[in-house]
Amino acid sequence: MRHLLDLVGRVAAHGTTVLLTGESGTGKEVMARAVHRLSPRREAPFTAINCAAIPEQLLESELFGHVRGAFTGASAERIGIFEATHGGTLLLDEIGDLPLGLQAKLLRVLEEGEIRRLGARDGRKIDVRVIAATAKPLDRAIEAGEFREDLYYRLNVVHLHIPPLRERPEDVAALVTHFARQTAQRLGRTVSITPRALVMLTEHSWPGNIRELRNSVERAAVLSSTGRLDVSDFPLAPARNGNGNGNGHANGNGNGNGHAAYELKVQVEQLERATIVRALDATKGSRRDAAQLLGVSLRTLFYKLRRYQLD
Repeated sequence: MRHLLDLVGRVAAHGTTVLLTGESGTGKEVMARAVHRLSPRREAPFTAINCAAIPEQLLESELFGHVRGAFTGASAERIGIFEATHGGTLLLDEIGDLPLGLQAKLLRVLEEGEIRRLGARDGRKIDVRVIAATAKPLDRAIEAGEFREDLYYRLNVVHLHIPPLRERPEDVAALVTHFARQTAQRLGRTVSITPRALVMLTEHSWPGNIRELRNSVERAAVLSSTGRLDVSDFPLAPARNGNGNGNGHANGNGNGNGHAAYELKVQVEQLERATIVRALDATKGSRRDAAQLLGVSLRTLFYKLRRYQLD
């Protein structure tokens, strides 16, 4: 993520088109806003539109605007999102769902820097940085004839891929702290997370990614009577233990089989941490030798060092 944010900082200074990919909930719009905020366009508008959320017959008018009488019901002239975002940044979310007919028109806009309102004869020059985002694999859409290959290459000038949260569990603690602080400000009271709850949250696979994590923290904080969030405040806890039996909170007090398994896991992790410390002592701090002594890869050891705050 640090490498990704470094790329964001570098690409932001230019007007280059950016393609953001990643699963739903990974924060593609947040990343797009970061590009805009760090760019010379920061004082101009940032607009986001979901290409999958607007019917095809309305999307063209939304993007490019229309003149009076362009179609039934067009009683007045209207500017589109491209014109309204002039000088700024436009995020086209779910670009993989853009209809083929509009893909050709978008390609022309990107190539010529000009839009034409529906029903108009003349074009209008615009200066808009386009960031496209998608959770769909566009290469498969191209093979299926659902996405233009030329548009793909025009959008994919700089490709930023956001990995799912399950591939970067070391980020969970910082995100939980951030969301707890945000929620505390909205609720006007202190919100904190117990260490064992934080471990549990870190172990969850988070299929809904950051969006699911944020919602879980907010829900737990709103429903908590104390503001100190523990294992029992997160109803998804049993799934994080991998037993899949849903018994962790079946009795409402968090003392079921899932909770017992969690307590055992905490003890195992404490033993693992102590074992790593002893291995480092035995190898006089050599991480490579410690990894060999422990029978794990150096990469795994580095992950454990960060996780247990031993680095």
